[in-house]
Amino acid sequence: MFKAAVGHGIDPDSYGAVTEALAQCQQSLGEDIPQAGIVIAAIDFEHVKILEHIRSVYPDIVLVGGTSVGEMSSTLAFQQDSLTIMLFCSDEVTFSAGVGRQADKDELSAARSAIDSALDGQAPNDIKLCYALGEGLGVDGVALVQGLRDATHQSVPIIGGLTADDYRFESTYQFFGTEVLQNAVVVLTFFGNLKVSYGVATGQQPTGHKATVTRSESYTLYEIDGQPAKSFYAPYFGDQEVKSAASSAWIGAIAVYEPGAEDFYLRAPNGETGSDGSINYFGHVPESATIQVTEMNRESLLQSAQEAFDKAKAAYPGTLPSAALMVSCASRMKNLGTQVKKEYQLAEELVGKGLPNMGFYAYGEISPFTDQTTSHFHNETFTALLLGTQ
Repeated sequence: MFKAAVGHGIDPDSYGAVTEALAQCQQSLGEDIPQAGIVIAAIDFEHVKILEHIRSVYPDIVLVGGTSVGEMSSTLAFQQDSLTIMLFCSDEVTFSAGVGRQADKDELSAARSAIDSALDGQAPNDIKLCYALGEGLGVDGVALVQGLRDATHQSVPIIGGLTADDYRFESTYQFFGTEVLQNAVVVLTFFGNLKVSYGVATGQQPTGHKATVTRSESYTLYEIDGQPAKSFYAPYFGDQEVKSAASSAWIGAIAVYEPGAEDFYLRAPNGETGSDGSINYFGHVPESATIQVTEMNRESLLQSAQEAFDKAKAAYPGTLPSAALMVSCASRMKNLGTQVKKEYQLAEELVGKGLPNMGFYAYGEISPFTDQTTSHFHNETFTALLLGTQ
């Protein structure tokens, strides 16, 4: 048995929201007692109060979570300024949580510490799924994912995202038990008879000529084909438009193909870095990678939610998943504007209204490509996860 229950509260009062969400979960669970849970909450809630109340109802529950820009669930579809919870109970799957602190100082060490504390004596290759949430500001998502990969077996899929704060870009929070943290990474690990599948889609199409990254460091891309990075954009946006394109998370994204790879992940530019023509991105762009600019429209963005779940459904190794988790990018939400509700509606059409599901809008997404287990840090991407035991 593997059961997931979802609750979603929209009461602006923290106690009211968590009480509302837990009541919905309890209705689904019946007499079953959950062993683990994921909590996603808007930034303005009293998060400690929420976590302490869940623990008062379920004293032994393993909890992780974090803050978001927007929330999605099979209970209330898309909402903002809300609280959503997914609780798990099973006699075939066990759960453990871990935390790594001071990720702003050393992402690799923090990520490794999170996995080490979650293992609790078990071997890294015993993990069937790692759900990870990390600090969304001032932390290198690529290094964070690399640390998680280093501490797990190469066959372990890592899914999740970076926490958010409603576009304020001031502070995001991660939840571990009843602790509300900053600059941390938290993980929920699943062991036992668990089946998982996943899909990613962007809705953005690579276009134009392919180029090679010849010099990059950390967030900064200095040279493309031996020329300043800024010059790469000139044929597409013109000299006057490059800065505008590169300073927005939803314009000027590039498709990045690592050497030998057929799939690409997106990197969104975060602005120029001075007179040398270099450009900062929301994540490292590795040297020797092949890149292309991308183009998209709102319709393609919306359809990518279905595309991600279509990939996950086709790859599911069993017959009937028990739950779905999704993470979409905050920049997608911004770009979709008033149509953002349709993203969840289209996803639900494909995954089915009867399947418990939950998701949130993040400052970066974590997932492998379908049929692979090596996870990557993504920008401007919709990620879908199916899990169950049947």
